[in-house]
Amino acid sequence: MNDDSEDLTLNDDNEDLILKQNLKILKEQIDFTSDRIKNGRIKEVKTDEIKIKYIRTLAYLCKTYANIREDQELKKIGEDIKILKKYLQLDD
Repeated sequence: MNDDSEDLTLNDDNEDLILKQNLKILKEQIDFTSDRIKNGRIKEVKTDEIKIKYIRTLAYLCKTYANIREDQELKKIGEDIKILKKYLQLDD
């Protein structure tokens, strides 16, 4: 492991960093897999089966990417609600 990822336990200080790193990796893999699907050549059945596996992988990567983005948005909404409650002096 490199020095940047020595302590990647989830806590408030580095959770956003970890999510951003994961999203970057997922985005790179989505682009790579999408390119392989678009530009790959099918010369035989085995190659076609591999292309189908790439498509499945792409679908899984996209779903994971979307789930992480949704989790980030829900976390932000939760933080906004806490701020509004505090501003309006509402109890939980």
